[in-house]
Formats: sequence, C-alpha cells, structure tokens
Amino acid sequence: MATICPDCGSKNIDKQDASGQLVCTDCGTLLEENALCSALEFVEGAGGASSMVGQFVSNTSSKAYTAGRNVYAISRDSRETTLARGRQKIQDVASRLRLGNHFIDAAHRYFTIAVEKAFVQGRQTLHVVASCLYIACRQEKSQHMLIDFSDALQVNVYTLGTCFLKFRRLLGLKIPILDPALYVYRFAAHLDLDDKANAVALTALRLVGRMKRDWIVVGRRPAGICAAALLIAARAHGFSRHYQDVTHILKVCGLTVNTRVKEFELTPSAGLTLDQFNKVELSTEADPPVYTRNKMREARAKAIQENNVQLLESGALDDKLKGKRASKWRQVLPQGKKFQEKQQEFEKLYQSIERDMVKQGQQEKPKETFEFDTDDDDDEDEEGNNKEGAGKEVSEAETDGEQQAQDHAQKELADADDVSTPQNELAASEGDNAGSNNVAKLPGDGEKEDGDGGDEDEEPMLKK
Repeated sequence: MATICPDCGSKNIDKQDASGQLVCTDCGTLLEENALCSALEFVEGAGGASSMVGQFVSNTSSKAYTAGRNVYAISRDSRETTLARGRQKIQDVASRLRLGNHFIDAAHRYFTIAVEKAFVQGRQTLHVVASCLYIACRQEKSQHMLIDFSDALQVNVYTLGTCFLKFRRLLGLKIPILDPALYVYRFAAHLDLDDKANAVALTALRLVGRMKRDWIVVGRRPAGICAAALLIAARAHGFSRHYQDVTHILKVCGLTVNTRVKEFELTPSAGLTLDQFNKVELSTEADPPVYTRNKMREARAKAIQENNVQLLESGALDDKLKGKRASKWRQVLPQGKKFQEKQQEFEKLYQSIERDMVKQGQQEKPKETFEFDTDDDDDEDEEGNNKEGAGKEVSEAETDGEQQAQDHAQKELADADDVSTPQNELAASEGDNAGSNNVAKLPGDGEKEDGDGGDEDEEPMLKK
C-alpha cells in the first residue's frame, strides 16, 4: 500500500532505510521516523568486533532491548524469560507424549495467558505446562488422558487435576466432555487381539453407544466405560481376557470395571447374541443405575414400614449388582470382639451418666421435700383447726340439747309432785321400803332414784 502525504497528498515519498525515516519530496514533511524494520545490519567496532545496529523488539515484550553477546540476556525482561522457559518445557513434555507442533503453539498461548494472569506464581511451572497441554489436547479431542501427563512428569494425578480445574475456572473455558470412544482403538491395540483387533474395537464402539442410550456413561469416567466395553467385546469374540488385563492397560480399578459390566448385564441388550447385537437396534432404554438403586432402597424402606416379612425374605429387593453379597443386607451383622468391647464401653458410659443423674437428684431432693412438708403441715393444721371447730360446735349443740331435756324433765317432775294419786303413794312407800332394806346410802341418792323411777311410772299415767 503506497504512502500518501497528509499535507499535500503527494505520493512521492523518500524512504531512508539507514535512519528509518519517510520524507515527502514535494513539501518536505517528515512522515515517519525511527521505524521498525526486519533488516539486520552489523557494524564493525574499533577492536574489530561486530555488533548489530538498532534494538530488537519482540511481539510479546513490553520494551525493547539491545542485542549482543552478553547484553541480550542482561537487558531481557523477566516476563520474556518466563515465556521462553515455558515454551521450552512445553516442547519437552510434548516430545515425551509425541504431540505435534500445533499442540505446542496452543499450549504456549495458554501459558502466556497464565503468566499475564499471575497464575504461575506460587505454582510449579511443570504443573501449569501440563495443564496447558492437557487443555489443548481436550479441545483437539486427542487420545491423551491426564494420567498420561502424570506418568510422563512423575507427578500425582490429583495434583495435576487440581491445577487444571483452577486454570480452567480462571479462563472460563467450556471444555467438551470426553467421549470414551476416543480411547477404544488406542487401548485395543495393547490387548494382543491379533487380526481381530479391528472387529473387537468396532464391537466395543457399539457397546459404548449402547451404554450411552442406557444412561451408563453419564457422570462416569471414560476410562472405566472404555475398559468395560473392551472386556465385553473381547470375550464376545472368543478371547479369554480378565479384569487384570484391562485394568493394567487403562489404569483403572478392577471394582470399577466390574461394576460397569454388571450394570450392562441388567440392560435388555445383555440378552442378545453377538450377531443380534450387531444387527438389531433396540428402541427401549434402561433406567439409570442410580435411579434403579434408589427405587430399590425406597421399596425396602416401605416393606420394613409395612412389616412385610414375606417380601423382605423373598429376595426380590436384593441388589443384583453386588452378586454374592446381594442378600447380605438381610443378614444380622456378627457381633465380634470389637463390637462387644464397644457395647461394654457404652454400657459403662450409660451407668456413669445414670449415677451422676441420681446424685444430682439426691442433692436437690431435700429442698423440695422440706418445702413440700411445710405445705402438708399447713394443710394438716388447717384441717385440725377445722375439725376442732366442728367438734366444739357439736359439743355445744349436745350440751344445749341435754340442758333442754333436763329442764323439761324437771318441769314434768314438778307437775307430778303437785298431783297426788294412790299409785304415787304406793310407789313412794315401795321406795322407802327398798331403801330401808338396802345398805345406807348417801343423802340424795334415794331421792334421785325415786325421781327417776317416778318419771318412768308417771309418763303413761299422764298420757292416760
């Protein structure tokens, strides 16, 4: 693109490479000075040593520095040094894993962002380099796993995983989920399948696809799914392969592979032959294993709540994934020595707590009984006073009644003395004779008896 003078609009521009200036030949306006150029020029010094003219400016550097034998390293800024060392380490790790140049370039861009975001500070550079390379591999959907970087660098895989997750969260990257089918061909080549390696790999790919439709792949690590698919495919084609053969290659736990195989056994596809499986596509989908397991637990809880012993003992609620241990949940746990020791410790603890509670109750009991006794005494005093008052009232009423009876009897006697009859005289004479025949009495006794007897005899006479 031709340069045009902004003042006169002329295109006659003189370019001086030595000084890096652009001058308009028509009006003499200096258009540009100290321009950057890609040409290298060297000047011979007084001692015969040659040096480069100008300053070198990198695309990623924040300032220019002078190139030379010793001046280059001294004047170079720390960020540029960190980036250069990071790229060198990226190339070293990539060569161990046989990664191409496009993985190196992508990882170096991520490493540059990590340096700018100060993510390298406080962390080992190798961990950040491995995270950058793993992100590049995930985006390019290569056949490399994080454990491969762990083996290459001899670093704990969980340490690398923590660094990778933090860096991904810092960048806000949405990395796609790995497909287990990416690792099928890679690991099928290590199972010594000879000419049938391709057929076994194709069957394993179909198994992975079937597991996706049956909700077995969701939330599971791809290594375990790939190992289970390869094991089932190898056995279906007549190869005698065990769990150890697969776990050693894919570096997963044998229990994980066994669980994935048992989960596939519960699907409708497990009942098909090899030819039927390769030709028939079942439209039905199985429930997720976790959903089935939770339903089983809910059914057990309901049966226990309803006390349905027949259903609990029938074995219909056993978890088929556990194999021989499926009915273990219905068995009573054996009480060993440790269990008995713990039981004795709990009993001693309960006894000590009970003693403390009894002591506290005894300390607080006297205060409560004293207050309670005082209340009872008050009640008893009140009841006694009431009884005494009632007794006094009764006694007073009795004395009044007796006094009235005595007064009435005296009046009757007085009336009887005033009336003289033969019968009264006879009674009086009999009383005198009886008194003479008896022992001498005190004065007034006879009168009293006569009075009493007279009252008894006189009453009917008065009534007549």
